Amino acid sequence: MKRILMLILIISLIMLGAGFLAAKHSGFLNTLFPQIGREDAVDIGLIGSPLETENEQLRAEKKELTYQLTILEQEKTKLLEQITELQTELTEIKGQIAKQETKLINTEDLAAYYQEMKPDAVVRIMDNLDDEMVVTILALLDKKQTAKIIALMDPYRAALITQLLLNKQIP
Repeated sequence: MKRILMLILIISLIMLGAGFLAAKHSGFLNTLFPQIGREDAVDIGLIGSPLETENEQLRAEKKELTYQLTILEQEKTKLLEQITELQTELTEIKGQIAKQETKLINTEDLAAYYQEMKPDAVVRIMDNLDDEMVVTILALLDKKQTAKIIALMDPYRAALITQLLLNKQIP
């Protein structure tokens, strides 16, 4: 019988302690006994172990590194887009240069033909060309041939072509 009473007493104490701990953690005792929840009281949950502190630091570092990685990936994407745009522009410029080189070669060939022709025949052809083309061709011809051609042109057009030739030579 003593054993049963002891057992009941021990079980009652365990249940009372468990109830007390549950009431403390739920904050119920703080309203009943404000001195228990004082700020200077030591709460075991607030004291972190060194491992927990290190884990928190590592989590913070991981979060920061993840953020930096995201920013770097966004910048990388922007740079790759810029590279693609620049490569496209470069391809277009190379195409334009190739066209201009072809045009220059064709113009040089044409100028070589005009160099061999009689000036009056060249003037008749140039009367049907735009001024810029005439200036380009005349700039490639021998000076004597150019002079003969300009001399045979209509005076107004000869003056205009001469002015354009001067503007083309002056940087």
